[in-house]
Amino acid sequence: MTTDQTLGITIFCTITVVGVLTLLSVYLMIGMAAQDYGNRHERPKARPVERPSAGVLFWRALRRKCPICGRGDVLRGYFHMNQSCSGCGAVFWKNEGEWTGPMLIDFIFALGASLYAWAALVYFSYSVAAQLWLTGAIAAFGGIAIMPWSRSLWTMFLFVTGEIEVAPDPTK
Repeated sequence: MTTDQTLGITIFCTITVVGVLTLLSVYLMIGMAAQDYGNRHERPKARPVERPSAGVLFWRALRRKCPICGRGDVLRGYFHMNQSCSGCGAVFWKNEGEWTGPMLIDFIFALGASLYAWAALVYFSYSVAAQLWLTGAIAAFGGIAIMPWSRSLWTMFLFVTGEIEVAPDPTK
């Protein structure tokens, strides 16, 4: 095994371990938020809503649907979010700073994709110039490619933490 191959495998394994630990911490964070959601008292302005299972929530996020009802679209275009759900009326993002969560997801995905690509390029002894250009391109396009799903996943996270609730019933 050459030095480049050893280095490539080391980079790959390190990124994988850090990624698994990060996913574990995210899982625990979402689990704590879900437990807190279950213990929280219903707010008087909200209509009661059955909270879907974690699998249903992730499926809705992957399909870019409303985490509450699963009917309305979270996005109206690749780069544009809907203000509220067309199915249940829930307001998706209430605060101005809520774009930072999806931006972090985009960044982490782009960083991980470029680091894995770098490990492969080092393993196969590509030139330094090729490593720089290819990892940069993968980071840029990876961050853009994941954008709709990062917004949908963040909207699901906001629902799990209780930041998104069903719109008040106008008939009452």
